[in-house]
Amino acid sequence: MRAVLGFFSSLALGLMIAAILVVGATSVMNAPTGLPMSGTLLDYVSVVTGLGMGLVIAVLGRISWSELPRRVAQFVMHHAYRLRLIAWAAAFTAVLIYF
Repeated sequence: MRAVLGFFSSLALGLMIAAILVVGATSVMNAPTGLPMSGTLLDYVSVVTGLGMGLVIAVLGRISWSELPRRVAQFVMHHAYRLRLIAWAAAFTAVLIYF
């Protein structure tokens, strides 16, 4: 699973870099105003979205999914008393708010 997510993350980053190179090579900038006169325009929202998706995929790829249930169970067992107090506080707060 980690290899697949790493592959898609690299693919997304590579496509974004290729798009930037293509757009940078084909657009002609007007010197005084800095506005493109001809060629294609770079959609910065799409670039930022692609970068964000690539980062999310990279972060998801670093999570050890096989160890996650064991770690959650250890956390719950270690903090059972505190979680029980939080549950009681949430229940009492819900009673006060809704009734």
